[in-house]
Amino acid sequence: MRLGTLPRGAGRLVQFYLRRLRRQWPQELLAGAGIAIGVALVFAVLVSNSSITGSAREVVEGITGNASIQLAARGGSGFDQATVERVRALPGVREAAPLLEQRATVAHGGRRAAVQLIGVDDRLPRFGGVAARNYQLGGLVLQPGLILPRRIADELAIPAAADGTPLPRIAVDVRGRRTATIATAVVGPAMIGPLADSILVVASLPYAQRLTGLEGRVTRVLVEPLPGREQQVRAGLEAVADGRLYVGGVDDETRLLEQATGPIDQATGLFAAIGAFVGLLFAFNAMLLTVPERRRFVATLRKLGYRRARIVQILGFQAVALGAVASLAGLAGGYLLARTVLSDTPSYLTFAFPIGIRTIVPAGVVAAAFAGGVVATCLAAAQPLADLRRGRPIDVAASERGEQGQALGPRAQRTLAFVAAALVAVGTLLALLVPGLTLIGAGALAAATVLAVPAALALALRLGDVAARRMQRDGPGGRGNMLLVAVRELRATTIRSLALAATGAVAIFGSVAIEGAHSNLVTGLDRNFADYLDGADLWVTTGGDENSLTTQAFDGGAALRRARAVPGVAAVRPYHGGMLDLDDRRAWVIGRPAEDRSLIPRSQLLEGDLERANGQLRAGGAVALSKAIADSLGAGLGDAVALPTPSGPRRFRVAAIVTNLGWGPGAIVMRAADYRRAWRSDDPTAFEVDLRTGADVATTRGALERALAQPALRVQTTAEREAQFQALARQGLERLTDISTLALIAAALAMAAAMGAGIFQRRVTFSRRRIQGYRPAKLRRILLYEATLILGTGCLAGALLGAYGHLLANRFLQDTTGYPAPFALALPQTVATCLLVLLVALALTSVPGWLVSRTPPQVGLETGT
Repeated sequence: MRLGTLPRGAGRLVQFYLRRLRRQWPQELLAGAGIAIGVALVFAVLVSNSSITGSAREVVEGITGNASIQLAARGGSGFDQATVERVRALPGVREAAPLLEQRATVAHGGRRAAVQLIGVDDRLPRFGGVAARNYQLGGLVLQPGLILPRRIADELAIPAAADGTPLPRIAVDVRGRRTATIATAVVGPAMIGPLADSILVVASLPYAQRLTGLEGRVTRVLVEPLPGREQQVRAGLEAVADGRLYVGGVDDETRLLEQATGPIDQATGLFAAIGAFVGLLFAFNAMLLTVPERRRFVATLRKLGYRRARIVQILGFQAVALGAVASLAGLAGGYLLARTVLSDTPSYLTFAFPIGIRTIVPAGVVAAAFAGGVVATCLAAAQPLADLRRGRPIDVAASERGEQGQALGPRAQRTLAFVAAALVAVGTLLALLVPGLTLIGAGALAAATVLAVPAALALALRLGDVAARRMQRDGPGGRGNMLLVAVRELRATTIRSLALAATGAVAIFGSVAIEGAHSNLVTGLDRNFADYLDGADLWVTTGGDENSLTTQAFDGGAALRRARAVPGVAAVRPYHGGMLDLDDRRAWVIGRPAEDRSLIPRSQLLEGDLERANGQLRAGGAVALSKAIADSLGAGLGDAVALPTPSGPRRFRVAAIVTNLGWGPGAIVMRAADYRRAWRSDDPTAFEVDLRTGADVATTRGALERALAQPALRVQTTAEREAQFQALARQGLERLTDISTLALIAAALAMAAAMGAGIFQRRVTFSRRRIQGYRPAKLRRILLYEATLILGTGCLAGALLGAYGHLLANRFLQDTTGYPAPFALALPQTVATCLLVLLVALALTSVPGWLVSRTPPQVGLETGT
């Protein structure tokens, strides 16, 4: 195509770009793949994170409809149903409907599913919620049975019922009781909308009360005020609550869930941003392959008199077109990742929130990810535009050392190194002065990693040059000579080499920083749960893994007597636990028996003396608070705090400050007797069982199961329960590992693809070296030295700054979120990660390297000099 007949207008710009694609399609494909990878990672994580709270919001709206206020119990046993009539009689109340909610397990055909059992009455549909309204169709809730959402029915393998077929029999375990019942209906999205993907199992209020043994009790009242009367209704509800019940908005559940997921969302968001950075560098690498040709093209246009605006229009259109197509591909890939790899409900949340996640794609997330991909493409394609600056000679690229457009002078390297050091200082100050912004500081370290690569590579090339000259004794064709050639080749392609090294550096940085903190967090959680379980040989609980925090109560009177009579049992101690909504978080409350060896997990103590704190808790009227809760209450050691409990506000003395004990929003530890008084309930959530000296664990366990004679109660050894906690901790953080793995794979593939494309682009150079007498084996050795220098530099820079990022991430986990995460440098894991990226990239580039090293000498002769 002649430059003098460049097309004009949008249609002609498209035609011109299509002709360019026919000539440069491999580079455009690589660049588009890089952008698509970055968009996919970010989009998948944003969709996954938003799906958690989005699903919860849909459940709330589907049930509550027009209701805007709730009166809720602070304990699991609820409050007197007569309170509902007092609420309905308040001035300004249009409608009020009670609910009874309990965690339960349903079983059918050998399969089990954890659910939220919810009892409703005939007033709930009046709020207009789509799900609540349709539950009344056909009188479903009037029948003695359970209505299952499609998701739970699928987990239990219950098929869609046909006319005339008997209703399936199911078993429901709730509050330590097992009851045989029927599934009166399986309802899908057509009937209850998004609640078909939830874990809500619905029954009539009287039937739910009978199943749970909570006759005459409810746990929540939803209230719809008359227009303009909300404040009046809230004041009336506060009077009814009298400090014993919670008054708030119906959307408070979503707000508390957002607080609980906040730390993990921030961490996964940071890692996704690092993954996007890898994708951007991938695209930048591919674009660099075309920079010499595009800079010559810009120079030619300037010689022909094209205005700068016209040149920007041509290059800008190409970048936007590539970015749009790549971003669309990234959105599709990200949606697939969100539906598969990142789709599981984090089980650590189901202890306290009745959530069932379905993939929700907010329009704002789509727009942000798409726009980000287009902008990233424009940035990656912007280098040739630098030649349009005023005062720049038309042939500026031809005057640079090495390949055109590849030079980066010492002054620029020093400037970038200075900026990198400044970013490290900024990240450090943020972590020290504003701990809540530590993850932003980690992002600054990621940027510093990239900016430090030029100086690191220059040092590596200088060391390589020295090593090569010392190896010259092997002769002009020896290893030193090949290393010297490799060093010179890299200096001739500085920008491309830096982009490759930076890709590896930022991926290694992310893996070392996040996976290091992840490893420390898992270690801390393991120690926490080992201390938490210490002191009992057997545990009796209700439910399954969904009750790992031991918050589901059961009637323990008769069971306690039978357990204590089992041969081989030395002692049985009732344990109590539950969830308590404070102003900004849902806290885990632990009521430990005073006879326990330690009421506070010894490895989790942050402030205070362990023996003294245990003594204060055993004496009563004292608590140990997680640091996050103590900070939110403005309390320190020895201070008095008022906690809202089912019996009204209770004052406790702070005996110790601890970590969050593995529950993000934080924990409160007290003695069991204080818990029973404050919660006005003797129902335990577990039994701690000590065995007599010499008693066989397996034999005593079997005898205990037979004595309890209740299949809804579960007997576990301490070792089994500890393994359950360990599996839970790893599952709760699985998304971090998934994203880390995806980012590393993306980085290895990005570097291999870019290096492979760069190698193929040098076929003429290698054929000319064949003319000079270089054998294919020596050419492959040159490529091996080049790849090792590039990848080694990137891995080293990423590992060093990643270790510092690991330290900052640990500080964030400990100081900001309160998680137990003692710092320990994971050196073997860091080395393994670097070797993995290095070996995978070298293995993938060996094929193009082998092919190009065998390029016939005629190719160099045919292309001329």
